[in-house]
Amino acid sequence: MRTGRPPLEWGTHGEITTRTVASGYVRASARVRLWDGELQRMTATASTASDARAFLQHRIAERLRFSELDAWRYLTPDDPFDELAHMWLGDLQWDSDVSGSTHARCERVVRTQLQPAFGKFKIRELTAERIEQRLASQRVQSEKVVASSRGVIELLLDFAVGEGVIRSNPMVVSEDDAALSHLGDLDTHREIVRGRIELLRGDQRREMRGADD
Repeated sequence: MRTGRPPLEWGTHGEITTRTVASGYVRASARVRLWDGELQRMTATASTASDARAFLQHRIAERLRFSELDAWRYLTPDDPFDELAHMWLGDLQWDSDVSGSTHARCERVVRTQLQPAFGKFKIRELTAERIEQRLASQRVQSEKVVASSRGVIELLLDFAVGEGVIRSNPMVVSEDDAALSHLGDLDTHREIVRGRIELLRGDQRREMRGADD
């Protein structure tokens, strides 16, 4: 009797297979079981089978890393900037009243402006001096680029504070909601994040009073 393929454990992938496709390129593919149990098929294409396999293995590792973060792992100050950005964009999409166009605009700022500038840093390494240096280097593109980078990274770092990843935002955050208007309808999201920060600080104050009793 023929039996099906054994189920994949969560956070693993199946056998990587390759086949030649158009123009002589090679496509590698494999089934991947994400950390939430979802089963996906992932592919990668390159000029040789070995390159296609290596590219797919890299893609799978990245997908599982973010899947683990989505499913159960909490951010820490030693996690990389791109994991903070991933979590914030997810929060922006699912937990606040933000339009699709605003989410797409913020995702583009993260991908094209912030990840190239801060992608190699851990969250705890995002100091005010380091941030300002990299924002200054973007000024050669335009002031609009700098403004969008500044607005998004302020929100990102506030999100990190609200999640308890860092104690405070190293940037001088503008209290003017209009400063974010060029990014879209982010007012509700900003208020939600501010509320989380206040709740967290209230919990911390109560814990400190309890420790003193």
